[in-house]
Amino acid sequence: MRIAIVGAGPAGAAAGWHLATRGHSVALIDRATFPRDKTCGDWLTPAALSELHALGLDRAELIRLAPGHATISATRIVSPDGRASTRASGVAGACIPRHILDRLVRDRALAAGCEPVLRAIRDIPTDDLLRTGFDHVVDARGATAGVANAIGLRGYWTVRRDVVDTDAEGRVDIHTDALCRRGYGWVFPVHADSKSVRFNLGVGLWKGDSGAGHTVTDFLDRFLERNAVARTLHAAALDTTRPVGYPVALGLWRNRVAEGRVLRIGDAANLADPLTGDGIGNALASGRRVAGAIAGAVDPADAGRRWQRSFDAVFTPELRRALVLRHLLSTTPAKNLATLFLERVGPALGTRLHRAIFGETGYCRQSDPAPGHSSPPD
Repeated sequence: MRIAIVGAGPAGAAAGWHLATRGHSVALIDRATFPRDKTCGDWLTPAALSELHALGLDRAELIRLAPGHATISATRIVSPDGRASTRASGVAGACIPRHILDRLVRDRALAAGCEPVLRAIRDIPTDDLLRTGFDHVVDARGATAGVANAIGLRGYWTVRRDVVDTDAEGRVDIHTDALCRRGYGWVFPVHADSKSVRFNLGVGLWKGDSGAGHTVTDFLDRFLERNAVARTLHAAALDTTRPVGYPVALGLWRNRVAEGRVLRIGDAANLADPLTGDGIGNALASGRRVAGAIAGAVDPADAGRRWQRSFDAVFTPELRRALVLRHLLSTTPAKNLATLFLERVGPALGTRLHRAIFGETGYCRQSDPAPGHSSPPD
């Protein structure tokens, strides 16, 4: 079969690798040259690392190919009243800048036999090449091809290592906010050397909550001014980058991901976690699963049915659980109470909840690791 994948980010490149290694002919189409920068939180959950492991990018390879990236061994949630809940990770995560990660995953797809095509495709159904040259088309164009219902804004702050809390070098922090009901700020370490640590600082906001005086830029300014951690890093920064905004396609309650010959994956399928905004793990997993749907199908219509069933069985329950949690935690008292609960509840339950929120297990307590890998190796 001849398959076109439009979008060579993690979702598209993962789908390309899984299809090419099955012997299919795959065109990996993207309008950008690589390496390219992609504005993102740069956070890789253990589930995302498990998917990368299946592509041949195990932890040893990531250390070799992305030296200096941060290994994440703890997670922390901070409520509007300043209370913090911290837990050690059962399986380490990572933070790797997207301009590095995207190139690594795309290189794996090309090494597996995908054909790179530099081309901008604005409308898949009307594109002559896609209509006549391929048996299947996978839409992996990102958030703008899905329902872009949120926006993020992030920059990089590099600080001297001697002013950084040692624990912060290996911990991802999520800071909830009293004025932004369905948003949060984050502090993620992405690179460390002997002299400095680079942090990804950013905020995310649902588009429906944005308004005059309450934009994502206003939110970031307030985060840098009022949040104790962000304020300290901002004041001690040796170097900063201009914050860059990006659309986010957070999960929906219902989503059709197959229309005719076109199968949507990754952000184009609104697979970012509605509670945390994390999307790379689901993007990689969707690439693997759409490849399985195509490989097992007798025709394009069957591939669409298979992919929709797989999506509804694997991703929809998780996205719905996250949507319910997001709704329950939209008020300041609820956020404060949730963090208090995490600290007061038994250690085992608190740890399980942390690991679900931070992508080590699923919200439904059923992780979906890549085949043959229950977790990435240490």
